[in-house]
Amino acid sequence: MSARLLLLAALTALVGCGSGSIRPTDDAGAVAPAPSPAPSAPVVDPDPAPVPAPAPEAPTGAPAGQPDTGAAAGASDVEIRRIGRWVSSGIRGERRLVIRDQATWAHFWSELGAGVRPEVNFSRDLVIAVALGQRSSGGHDIAVQRVTRTGGQLRISVVETSPGPGCMTTAALTQPVDVVMVEAAGVTGWSFIDSEVVGEC
Repeated sequence: MSARLLLLAALTALVGCGSGSIRPTDDAGAVAPAPSPAPSAPVVDPDPAPVPAPAPEAPTGAPAGQPDTGAAAGASDVEIRRIGRWVSSGIRGERRLVIRDQATWAHFWSELGAGVRPEVNFSRDLVIAVALGQRSSGGHDIAVQRVTRTGGQLRISVVETSPGPGCMTTAALTQPVDVVMVEAAGVTGWSFIDSEVVGEC
């Protein structure tokens, strides 16, 4: 009898092994999460290539087609000491002069016809004289507006003014002149830069 019971128990165990495992229905289809990868160490290049420097920006200036009214790069303003300005003078022609000696100064002043000639020390200073020439009415003017220096070179900015349309002017003949003085030390050359403006009434 006990042998039969033993055989029956063995058969029951074999049937149970072939039936498979039983899982709860609430986790059916669930997938176990994959393990997160370990962080990798940064890769270091033993011989890094040099990083090129950014290209320099192009210099900015006046837009194309626009006059450059500023001084040249590296230029400095020169102090102007005005000797005098005249609307009516004895100089009927247009002039742009740089005077560096007493003889030329005396000749110019006699043409100007402005009375007693001022003393100028030409070992220290030079004279700049600009004349507009004869005009048929008032309202015209000329002036040395600015003098700049680059090295030994002077840049002399001259402004010519004419009366605007409809302005009331005298009918007399005029000959505008401006005469100034600047320091002469080290000056080797010069240029005149002219511009024209219309005066407001």
